[in-house]
Amino acid sequence: DLAKRFIENIKDLPGITLYGDLEAEIRTPVVSLNIGGVDSSEVADELFYRFGIATRAGAHCAPEVHKTFETVEQGMVRFSFSHFNTIEEVDQAVVALKILEEENQ
Repeated sequence: DLAKRFIENIKDLPGITLYGDLEAEIRTPVVSLNIGGVDSSEVADELFYRFGIATRAGAHCAPEVHKTFETVEQGMVRFSFSHFNTIEEVDQAVVALKILEEENQ
């Protein structure tokens, strides 16, 4: 439910690219994305240092996935949600992404 909430609130932001089958009924609570052409490590650093949000950036030990999505150079920013997360944290992540997306337009 947290990942679905997250996706619903960012999927229409023009500067954000989401990866994977977002319509699947059953999926892991992992959301991978990029903001424009910004390197995924830069996005992850901004999320952490400015907003206190921990994500994983880069190739995620999955080079074939990055070949498929053409993100070999840029990587992806990965958000992973679990029972340790709250709705408030998801909403904070959405706000942070909206700010970063707007700054990179």
